[in-house]
This record gives sequence, C-alpha cells and structure tokens, in this order.
Amino acid sequence: MKKIDEKIIESPDLSILKEEHVNKWVALSVDYKKLLAIGESLSAVLEKAKAYSEKVIIKVLPDLGYAPVVS
Repeated sequence: MKKIDEKIIESPDLSILKEEHVNKWVALSVDYKKLLAIGESLSAVLEKAKAYSEKVIIKVLPDLGYAPVVS
C-alpha cells in the first residue's frame, strides 16, 4: 500500500480582521496581510475587489468559541 504524503497546513493569520468586520464579506490579499474590500454582500465585495486578480474572499463570522464533537 502506497503511503500518502501529508502536509500540515497552518491556519492563516487573520489578525487584520476586527470586530467591525463581523458578519461582513471581506476580500484579502493572498498572503492575508492586506484588506482589499469590505461589504455587506458577496456581490458588493466582488465588485469592489475586481481590480485585484488574486484575492481571498471570506465572510467573517462571530467568534463562537468552540464546538464540541460527539463521537
């Protein structure tokens, strides 16, 4: 049986995101260091960030702590 190479991917540093971004859509640079656009909807952020060919778009969710898993 062939062994699969596994790589651990580190979580991106999202410290650029603040409380004011919660429940909004944001466009970030691919290195997660620059905030390119903020909007209430995905379409608004896509429109504002269309000048950037590479970007990461996410919806900022509130910090809800942890979610336990029952197994």
